[in-house]
Amino acid sequence: MNQLNKIKELRKGQGLTQADMADKLGISESQYCLLENGKRKMSLQMALDISLIFKKTPNDIFLPDNFAKCQVIRPTGTDS
Repeated sequence: MNQLNKIKELRKGQGLTQADMADKLGISESQYCLLENGKRKMSLQMALDISLIFKKTPNDIFLPDNFAKCQVIRPTGTDS
């Protein structure tokens, strides 16, 4: 699931409309609609504000699901 679908799913899961989200974020409904549909880039502050609304970390919402499956590969011979 991509991040935009995740935002839409979270919004609907909490019974919020796009107008509700726009109001909480202090933007117009049309601006929010553009964000949710990927037609407008999201600022870091907007991403943080959205994560606060849903009481989740930005990583939970905005990192791809498959990112969590990645492993850190360290070069051999390092102490950390």
